[in-house]
Amino acid sequence: LLQGVPFSFDDSLRVSYAGTVFGQLNPYGLLAGLVSRSMMVLPGAVFLQLKTTGEIRARAQRWVGHAALALCATFAAAGVWVATGIEGYRMVSFAGTEAASNPVTKEVVREAGAWLANFAAYPVLWLIPVFAFVGALGAWRLTAAGRAGLAFIASSTALACVVLTAGVAMFPFLMPSSLEPSHSLTMWDATSSLLTLRWMFWMVLLFLPLIIAYTSWVYRVMRGPVTVADVRERSSSLY
Repeated sequence: LLQGVPFSFDDSLRVSYAGTVFGQLNPYGLLAGLVSRSMMVLPGAVFLQLKTTGEIRARAQRWVGHAALALCATFAAAGVWVATGIEGYRMVSFAGTEAASNPVTKEVVREAGAWLANFAAYPVLWLIPVFAFVGALGAWRLTAAGRAGLAFIASSTALACVVLTAGVAMFPFLMPSSLEPSHSLTMWDATSSLLTLRWMFWMVLLFLPLIIAYTSWVYRVMRGPVTVADVRERSSSLY
């Protein structure tokens, strides 16, 4: 997404995609994969401390440090690469937020450093990537101090801030086009109709409390670590 996706629209707004699987295996794409891997391992290793005991818990504690350092290193490298080696996208003109959704009626250009424009316009947004580093390193330190619960909050903060950093950099773009920059999808191009959004609003009001309720019940039932004794005593009902 940060490099652009090779797609475009024809005169009938039919989309065509010109990319390949191997095209995604470029150096920056592989680096982004390493960022994603480390940001998954970090909260996973912390969560294992909450759910296991003994040797498995000790191994998970050791992996927290490795994952935290890997996340900080790869995230920093990806950020420097975006700032210095990847052209971002900037919208020069478009029909407006109230106009009918049409992804080909705007003008978009590619510029070096464009993905940093939102951070330059609103410096407070730099706190988001800063908290990604703080969360990762905080999870490591809290794990060493035996505070797995707080470490999980810190690791989740790091994960959220990594994703938010990319979102802030790309806003308002959702899927930039590397073939035809002016065909890039923005949040206004990709939104659902007003009728759909209204229906979804009422569905969320109805179902979100139910989802929160059963999710909370599941976490209550499954709370605490799973030990070898638990597995042996409840071998027919635990899983």
